[in-house]
Amino acid sequence: MTTMLLYKEIKALNRDAHKVLKVRLAEDCAFAAETHLVPLAGLEFFQAARHYPIVFIGQDDQLMPIALLGLKEGQNSYLDESYKWQANTYIPAFVRRYPFVLAQDDADNFTVCFDAAYSGWNEEEGRELFTADGENSAYLDEMIQFLQNFTVEMERTRELVKALNELQLLTPRTLQLTHPSGESFIMRDFHAVDEARFAELTDEQVLSLHKSGFLGWIYAHLMSLGNANQLFENYLKNKPADVAEPVKH
Repeated sequence: MTTMLLYKEIKALNRDAHKVLKVRLAEDCAFAAETHLVPLAGLEFFQAARHYPIVFIGQDDQLMPIALLGLKEGQNSYLDESYKWQANTYIPAFVRRYPFVLAQDDADNFTVCFDAAYSGWNEEEGRELFTADGENSAYLDEMIQFLQNFTVEMERTRELVKALNELQLLTPRTLQLTHPSGESFIMRDFHAVDEARFAELTDEQVLSLHKSGFLGWIYAHLMSLGNANQLFENYLKNKPADVAEPVKH
């Protein structure tokens, strides 16, 4: 899965070329309307678990936790008709960092980039990126700090995946969803922690997960799977009557 889901035209931010560039912050999340999943950092599990199914997709070392936003590709079930995020619902950091992103090269150097396709860029109004002296604005420094923190937490999340793989806890799962109306949906092609294997861990292994900060994340992930039922409910509410049954996830 690409981690550039929301981005269409990524450019490196340049102090000279973009010295007068401003960003008008979005009043909605239309830019995320066509994504049904986003990567999630482990630190977000506690808040995200109240609203989204948190599952793992990919293969082996490339497995990645994601917040599932919809049951059909191209559909975000957490946006209303005006593209506002559902009220009182946690918005993943992957979405909140938009339209900025950090690009990493082979030497682990990071460059601040932005999506040039975002409609909020202009030179007249909005939050400035650089001061008249060419220094970073307070807003830009705040965003850079946010991007750096997110990058650090995603690295910690990769350590979580590594630990789960070493303990052979992540297994392919299939989830059957059934609605009182009789409609059903089968979620496939995702991984989740195997509760039976998890229960068989030794005290030493559990303690190691606890000291790493991963134990709570695992419980949050397992609890979040129940949100798939609400996601299915949202899907059915928004599904046109003449649309065929959804394809597998």
